[in-house]
Amino acid sequence: MSRRPPPVTPEGFLTTQDLKERGWTARLIRDFLGEHDGERPNGLKMGRKRLPPVKLYRDERTEEAEREEDFLVAQARAMDARERAERAGRTRKANRERVLSAQVEAWRPVIQVQPIRKGAVRKAREAHVKLLDTELKRIEREAGPLKTPDLRFLKPLLAFRLDAALASAYGWFPVPKDPQETVRVAARDDGWE
Repeated sequence: MSRRPPPVTPEGFLTTQDLKERGWTARLIRDFLGEHDGERPNGLKMGRKRLPPVKLYRDERTEEAEREEDFLVAQARAMDARERAERAGRTRKANRERVLSAQVEAWRPVIQVQPIRKGAVRKAREAHVKLLDTELKRIEREAGPLKTPDLRFLKPLLAFRLDAALASAYGWFPVPKDPQETVRVAARDDGWE
């Protein structure tokens, strides 16, 4: 079975994606270009279903709209709004991480030393993994529902706290590296990064 070559945008046309890369938004396209000038097949599929055709806009019509003062003002406003939204998102994320960090700092895992052979790191950790789940539930009660980004932020910090407590309880347990200083924490078998 031969593969079809990917669809190519005809000369003199821009796709919606091309416009967005030039700073257009869906609203700017609607207000300044209106109806599209043509379509081409979309080379992408979602499962077995083909995606809708790609809308095409004539180059000269687009450039003409980009020279209009009204367009430039509207585009500047759209870019300002996008920057404000991104800044607000970063602020929300930083505030949320501050709240979650305070919750993690307050946690003092209690390690019950068990007769485990020296070097049995996994076994020492497995005996206390339930502490991590219990702590996550406590944080969720106090800080509100935890979303995927929250869990991605919390799990390495909580695992670090547990490993630090295990290292102080078992002299042979490896001292963990601070997840704030490492770029990527290696995944572990127990589901905690």
